[in-house]
Amino acid sequence: MTKLIGILYHPRLPAAQALSRSLTEVLEGKGYQVWSASAWEEQGAKDLMAGTAAVVSVGGDGTIMRAARAIIPASVPILGIRFGRLGFLAEMDPDEALERVPRLLDGAGYVEERGMLQAWCADTPVDPALNEKHHPLMTEDTGFHALNDVAVARGGAGRPIYVQVTIDGEYFTTYRADAVVLATATGSTAYSFSAGGPVLRPTSASYLLTPVAPHGTFTNSLVLEPATRVQLTVHSDHGSILSIDGQVDITLKDGETVTVQRSPYTARFLRAGVEDGFYKGLLARLRFGENLNV
Repeated sequence: MTKLIGILYHPRLPAAQALSRSLTEVLEGKGYQVWSASAWEEQGAKDLMAGTAAVVSVGGDGTIMRAARAIIPASVPILGIRFGRLGFLAEMDPDEALERVPRLLDGAGYVEERGMLQAWCADTPVDPALNEKHHPLMTEDTGFHALNDVAVARGGAGRPIYVQVTIDGEYFTTYRADAVVLATATGSTAYSFSAGGPVLRPTSASYLLTPVAPHGTFTNSLVLEPATRVQLTVHSDHGSILSIDGQVDITLKDGETVTVQRSPYTARFLRAGVEDGFYKGLLARLRFGENLNV
């Protein structure tokens, strides 16, 4: 049976689009069926996902995050080609892709699974005026899903918001802060890390709660067990948002509660390298070590 391969590309990178076309020619020449779409049109990509054996993401880590959300509820592995500055999630550079992608799709390497987060808020429709092109559809039963992080943050005004945090039904604290971030192990090196949070091994099932610029309250990150459910109730008279992976923004009303827990879905990545190579490149990718040519 002919395998169906999807290619999701960054629509604003001409080089990514050109590589997508070249990959399509190479894969079709090897007998694959191929579809391609802009990663920014998540719902359109989701509509093409049925029967897809693997998705090749051509862009930066942001493109991979969009791919991970578009795949839900399927369980399709992602192979990332690095066009971004850091490339934590991607497996290879563009100049390797035409040779290595077919080999990995033919069964070389292994599949690595990463946990995701699920978030929902009652009675809050997606605002089409915000990031219209990036919005996946939010359904009543699944809400939003994030590969990196979910954040409740202040809107455009330069004043903090109040975020009441309840963990597994018990009140924890109320932050006066710029934001409160819940990050997966994958996202621990992103927004949470920039706010002073720790780094988790990306395959860890735990996730993090990290306040951003908190005032007069508990300032450290919390490492949460996988089964933990967190509720964030926001209070602000100058606007606040729910942000999914820093790509999807939903306006929140004063007093609204966002519930976050581990998603029932995982992101699956095709890998060719050694399984314990994360720490080797950590400092370099965070630019504390050698300079990266990106």
